[in-house]
Amino acid sequence: MYKQLFVCFFLFVFTNVKAQELNCNVTVNADQIQVSNNQIFKTLENSLTEFMNQTQWTSVAFKDHEKIKCAVTILLTEQKSTNTFTGTLQVQASRPVFNSAYYSPLLNYKDNSFSFQYTEFQPINYNPNGFESNLVSVMSYYAYLILGMYVDTFSLEGGSPYLNNALTIANQSQQSGYLGWENSKGNITRFTLIDQMLATVNEPYRKLVYQYHFDIMDVFERNQKSAASRMIQLLLPLEKMYDENPNSFMIRIFMDAKSDEIVNIFKNNSAVDTSELISVLKRVSSTNSKKWRQIDSL
Repeated sequence: MYKQLFVCFFLFVFTNVKAQELNCNVTVNADQIQVSNNQIFKTLENSLTEFMNQTQWTSVAFKDHEKIKCAVTILLTEQKSTNTFTGTLQVQASRPVFNSAYYSPLLNYKDNSFSFQYTEFQPINYNPNGFESNLVSVMSYYAYLILGMYVDTFSLEGGSPYLNNALTIANQSQQSGYLGWENSKGNITRFTLIDQMLATVNEPYRKLVYQYHFDIMDVFERNQKSAASRMIQLLLPLEKMYDENPNSFMIRIFMDAKSDEIVNIFKNNSAVDTSELISVLKRVSSTNSKKWRQIDSL
């Protein structure tokens, strides 16, 4: 009952009041670049932190302790010209678990196609009506991706409006000439990621993500063994999703965020029979085989 009241309150607040939504820690690492003025990178870091945390992305209101915890780590690897930089972007986000101090990871994604132009002290502002700069578009895209994924864990496909905003940004940016926005078969780009997330064929995945958090993680502290058993039944259909759509990036995105959490859950509930689950996990996420062996050895 308390959980339902909490979610109803969450959804009411999320749709009726205007305020900033993110608690985003932005880090700019430029150790690989030799420049005469390193202060430009600290200025950029401060500007992006302000941009992510003070932009009003939606009609949402959280108190400071309720804002969505996320982090963006920019690793600059090359300076192409005076104001043109390339590097990578690591984006992480988490979601509070009901009635606990634990935060469950939602996203842990590395974007390897990040380049932008920046002049110190230039204004960084989001324009929903068109492409302004790649720096603004990339950061805005990830703000909406985080928001959409977050709301999806409280309401089945409730994050669609924010995911659609990310898709709009991707579409607007495709003509910019910057890498990372292209529709590339077989590769994860910002466009293919959001396009697949919203695709009808991946609706079972979004339902699984919702049930994982709302039906299992949010009640985990009440009865861990029962919750762990139900998690097995929830995750087994990943094999069918994989068989029906082996080119989907969604399982990879899910496992990049959740693999450590899944391991820890079953290591702490070793009495639960995980043999069938391990077989599925090894098949659908073979890159995490070493992690799955930690469960298999219990």
